Amino acid sequence: MNKPFFLLLASSLLGAASARAAEGDWDQAKTAHERGDYAAEIAIVRPLADKGYPFAQFNLGVLYDEGKGVPEDNGQAIAWYRKAAEQGLPQAQINLGIMYEQGEGVPADLGSAYFWYALAESQGDSQAPQAKQDVAKKMTPAQVKDAERRAKEYKATHTFPIPPLPPAPESGAAHGNG
Repeated sequence: MNKPFFLLLASSLLGAASARAAEGDWDQAKTAHERGDYAAEIAIVRPLADKGYPFAQFNLGVLYDEGKGVPEDNGQAIAWYRKAAEQGLPQAQINLGIMYEQGEGVPADLGSAYFWYALAESQGDSQAPQAKQDVAKKMTPAQVKDAERRAKEYKATHTFPIPPLPPAPESGAAHGNG
């Protein structure tokens, strides 16, 4: 499974008023990305990521994951994906699951991959059910049960500021916007 590399720059995804204030920054970041000016994109996205915007954190993770504008660094990618994933951004949860499944930047850990896929599924990600099913085939029933327990406990003790995604269109449209 490939990671869904894309920028989450759609203003419709920005819920809070403070996020809407950054909308001009998103437009500038998208323009910089589209022209391949990753240094300019990073100059815009990093301060937003540092302020806790999950979409910016995800985008910074993608840039580190792909080595665009920064040296490729799976450890940094994981750190930024985790920040966004812990806020409920399903695309970051999926990418984190893939990195755990494939052992990119961390030792391979199928239980952690399943855990992140399960959280992404609970947030409405259309790729998560299949990803979860695929990784479960590589796990023992006890490992699956443990990962399900961990995900259930996590969801019971954590609230995600990002609302779940709406149901995916049946047309098989591309994951995300951008």
